[in-house]
Amino acid sequence: MENELPSDLSIWDERCMKIFIETNSALFRVFASRYVKDIDIIDDFLQEAYIKLWTHRKSIGEVKSLRNYFYTLLYHTILDKQASTPTHKVSIESPEIQEIPSDSSLFHHIVEMESTQLITEALKKLSKQSNQVLLMSMEGKSIPEIAQELDLSINTVKTVKYRALKRLSSLLSKEDFLLLLLLLAY
Repeated sequence: MENELPSDLSIWDERCMKIFIETNSALFRVFASRYVKDIDIIDDFLQEAYIKLWTHRKSIGEVKSLRNYFYTLLYHTILDKQASTPTHKVSIESPEIQEIPSDSSLFHHIVEMESTQLITEALKKLSKQSNQVLLMSMEGKSIPEIAQELDLSINTVKTVKYRALKRLSSLLSKEDFLLLLLLLAY
C-alpha cells in the first residue's frame, strides 16, 4: 500500500494521509512501544508525529521510504519530548518513557518491525489450518498439544507445519524466514 502513495509528500492530500495512517498505524504503535510503555502516551506521540508530517509535508518533499521517514520522525518526537519534560515529571527511569537507544539500535528496531510485518503478511497467505498450527507453535505449544487442541492427528500437524514452512520459505527472504524459524524455536 505504501508503494501506491506518492513519495513526494508535497503533493499529498487528506486521502494519502488517511491511507498512510490506516496502513501503518499498528506498526508505528509497536515501534513506539519499544520506548514508551503507556498506550495513551504512545497515541499522543503518534498524533503529534502525524501532525508534524502533515503540516510540514510541503517542505519535506520527496522521501525514499515513507515508513522509514516516519519512524525517524516518531523517534525524534519521543526523544524531543523526553528532553523537554522536566526531570521531576518524567525521567528516563519512568515507566512511561524508556531510555532511547542509539541510532544503530533504532535501525535494528526498524528492520525488526519491517520483518515482523512481512512475516505477518506471509502468514495471512496460508490456509487457516496452517496459520493456526504455526501460531500455536510460536506460542510454544508442542505438536501433540496442537494436535489435541485442533482435533488432528500428530502426523497431520507435522505435515501441515512442514507444508506451511515450505510455502513461507518461498514467500519470505532468507533473513525473514530465519527470523520466523527462531520465533518457532522459542
